[in-house]
Amino acid sequence: MAQADQNIGNALFPDVRDDINDNLAAIYSQNSGESAPTTTVAFQPWVDTSSSPPVWKIRNAANNAWITVGVLDPTNFQVGGVSPIANGGTGQTNAAAAIAALLPSQTGNADKALVTNGSALLWSVMTASSFTKYTFAAGSGTGSTRTHTWIKPGAGTTAIVLLWGGGGAGGKDHDGSDGGCGGGGGACAIKILQLSLLGATETITLGQGGPGISYTGTGLNGTDSTFGSLFTGHGGNGGDGAFNTTAFGGNGGGVAGFALGDGGGRGSQADLSEADYLQYLKASTFGGGGGGAPGGTATQNKGGDSFFGGGGGGGYRDSTGVGASGRSMIGGPGGVGAEGNAASGLTPAGGGGGTEDGTSGSGGNGECWVLIF
Repeated sequence: MAQADQNIGNALFPDVRDDINDNLAAIYSQNSGESAPTTTVAFQPWVDTSSSPPVWKIRNAANNAWITVGVLDPTNFQVGGVSPIANGGTGQTNAAAAIAALLPSQTGNADKALVTNGSALLWSVMTASSFTKYTFAAGSGTGSTRTHTWIKPGAGTTAIVLLWGGGGAGGKDHDGSDGGCGGGGGACAIKILQLSLLGATETITLGQGGPGISYTGTGLNGTDSTFGSLFTGHGGNGGDGAFNTTAFGGNGGGVAGFALGDGGGRGSQADLSEADYLQYLKASTFGGGGGGAPGGTATQNKGGDSFFGGGGGGGYRDSTGVGASGRSMIGGPGGVGAEGNAASGLTPAGGGGGTEDGTSGSGGNGECWVLIF
């Protein structure tokens, strides 16, 4: 560290040599020191060692102030002052202000997202996450199907339609040794439709759940639901009356254009292998859960599960007791099987429970949801 007065005095040789060396040392060390040099000129450098790490400064053109160039940290050099955006900087002194300076103006652009058009950044309105839901239930009509008219709204671009068929009713047996099978749950059909391609109105016909029975026999099937002419949500089958060892619970309603076969599995009273149990009692995604049978185990009695379709109704048999209902994440659960009056499946599309000597459970009615985005 060295500083000098920038003057070579008129003196004898040894003093002149010392003066020259002092001024050279000041030049070589950038006039470093804990205080500013006493003698200054425009554009004179000075390394201020009063702080650690030291700060590199330079005298301004008017020779009346120091300009901070940067902090001399060998691992984290910091530029002093600000650099304009045109020179690769931000023109700001903190991170938040720097980001704001680089982005398009935020004034008047609340709740917008930053996007690119391929050549420049700009603010754009975000797609709203809200939606309008229209629910059509089967309770406000007459007959085995209920008809509703959906009126297309003026706003929105996309419709997601969920359509459930009616659940099948449970079966009944009087012979005192077997019991009734559960009804299959109705299917849930799902479509994503471009709103502009739908009519100004669409007719929604909702299927009815199969009514419970008090006589010996197979439960009544649930009826299908339709959304205009575009697609169908199939109803579940009624459960058998258990007259023999091969009685089955009602098949769940199918999907993808099939009336049956795509639903969840169904229970059987017969002695089945473990592989058959997995096949018959598996959960369904969109088809209704199969009805439980009055089998030899509680597993066989249980109604099949579904994710979107209705759950299958539980079966009943004296030796195994109440048959648990099938579950569903979105659709209605099935009804519990019982010796007396069995429980009905819930709307939408749950299968009714089977009974031995009461009234079987009815299937849950069909339903339709129209979600507009």
